[in-house]
Amino acid sequence: MDFNASTVYPQIDNDFVIYHFDQNRHKKTFTSSRLLQIFKDQDLQLEDNSRGIVHVQRTTDVDLEPVIQKIKAYYHNYFPHMRIEKISLVSSSFIEELPQDYTLVFKPNAYLYNHSSFKILSEESTERFFIRYEIQAKMKLFKARHNINRGKILTPKDLLSTQTKFKRLKGLPLLSLSQQQIRVKKRLAQGKILYQHDIEPLPSVLKDKPVNVRFISGMVRLEFQAICLDDAGIGEYVYIQKSDGKKLKAKVINKNLVEIE
Repeated sequence: MDFNASTVYPQIDNDFVIYHFDQNRHKKTFTSSRLLQIFKDQDLQLEDNSRGIVHVQRTTDVDLEPVIQKIKAYYHNYFPHMRIEKISLVSSSFIEELPQDYTLVFKPNAYLYNHSSFKILSEESTERFFIRYEIQAKMKLFKARHNINRGKILTPKDLLSTQTKFKRLKGLPLLSLSQQQIRVKKRLAQGKILYQHDIEPLPSVLKDKPVNVRFISGMVRLEFQAICLDDAGIGEYVYIQKSDGKKLKAKVINKNLVEIE
């Protein structure tokens, strides 16, 4: 492939080669002054508007649509409902042809960014192709409708679902509201995206809340209420406080139910 004068000056009558790319090169850098001198040597005067460095890159004729489809599949694996509008590719190496079977190896957590890079690997070839890419996409994200305090049990009224331009995420976002009750682990300011690391399932028993206490020993069965002194899930142990102030250790059996062993 050649870098011709007509690439810089399309109106030229007698085109000529400025630079010929050999098999091992696909990029070339010129100073603008050098390019102007090349044209001047051909009795052509060009106006210099760049006054800097000119980068020339050899383009490939390989159909990269299969690669784009693999990128889409990679992102849809994490965000099934992401609406991808466009994917732009920039290869750091010249691709003469794609292997028959190949995989894309992305950078860690690349799915959290709208631009990153990957390499094309194939068992049938020792060649490694590195490609940078940028995605234009939108996705539905949940944001805090108002300031939400730590420990708040979330309801649909606390969240606002919006189609948001995909740029950069700080983790896996909350993509849907489940039937299970959840609460926030830290304070969320109005308009902030809700991430999965911001929430947790509501514990089976809550600190400073009443629980039903059960004690069974042989034919003896006692039931009473007490105040739970810890948050805990089923199978975990907590301390409870009886109405007389006595503290006991108990095992969480079910929601709001503990058992003294």
